[in-house]
Amino acid sequence: MKTAICFLLFLSNAVYAYQDDELAKLWSSIVDVTHPSLEEYKNIEKYLKDGERNYLAPIAHHNRMPLIRRFQLVGPNNEMPIFETHHCKIKEKTKQRCVLIFGSYNGIYPNKARRLLSDLNKCGYSGDVLIRIGGFPNLPNHGLKLCHVPYAFKVAFLKEAQLLGYKEVLWLDTAMHPLTNLEEVFSSIKEKGYFFTEVGVLSSNHNTHLPGAAASLNIPLSLYDQIPHISSSMIGLNMENPLSVQLMEDWLKEAENVSSFMTCWPEELSLSVIAWRLNYKAYSEYGNCVCGEDELQQLSLILHRPLLFYIDTLR
Repeated sequence: MKTAICFLLFLSNAVYAYQDDELAKLWSSIVDVTHPSLEEYKNIEKYLKDGERNYLAPIAHHNRMPLIRRFQLVGPNNEMPIFETHHCKIKEKTKQRCVLIFGSYNGIYPNKARRLLSDLNKCGYSGDVLIRIGGFPNLPNHGLKLCHVPYAFKVAFLKEAQLLGYKEVLWLDTAMHPLTNLEEVFSSIKEKGYFFTEVGVLSSNHNTHLPGAAASLNIPLSLYDQIPHISSSMIGLNMENPLSVQLMEDWLKEAENVSSFMTCWPEELSLSVIAWRLNYKAYSEYGNCVCGEDELQQLSLILHRPLLFYIDTLR
């Protein structure tokens, strides 16, 4: 029955390219969108901050809006974007895996990105780390044209890693800090094709998923209690697994369509719906493998949990 529902929803989910004359004018003013100048980056930032951006109306009062409107691509002292590849304890079996770290130039995020890189080295992680500070992922392939879509940098970076030839890819938010060498995570990515955690079902977080975004995904309220809410703080994909690649491509299309990202957690509603349609089952409940930074001092509360990460509260 679920397969039939998903097929009908897929057929009815028409694709509409987002139209915005102000945005189109901005892109036409950039000589080479794969190599913007400092001035061009600043023009993009000006649009993100002051542009009309009517598509943001559904989330205008959300507490993430100040960051969304002031998304900084270059540093406060005109620092240009940074892209680095770090090789961490590479072995033959780990040379095609990578962890993705992205930090905008907003406030503490460059330092948070560097801290996560340091944590990966300390925990014994083996593989590459791709780190971007500022700019936008997948820049060589016009990824910058998604920078107006809140939190689309996650799927853009996953796509970039695939195009660079990586097979086992893990996105980590800069708030996540590993407590293990992540071999368990990468085993799931290799064997199952993916690694996700869930935070209940969509109906548990109903107030955060706005009607317009759900409508663009053709998901009625009656299905909310059937669809797990996937956390986007940790996203692992095996780029040799056809379904995982389809998930990434479908998620990328939703970002390009814009409307399904216009909800209080912009990237998670679309990710959850797509994973559900592909019948993906989460690795674990989020709370079973992630603890708060304050809990690290309360061993009696966390010893019974197979913890993989702790999360900080610095924003």
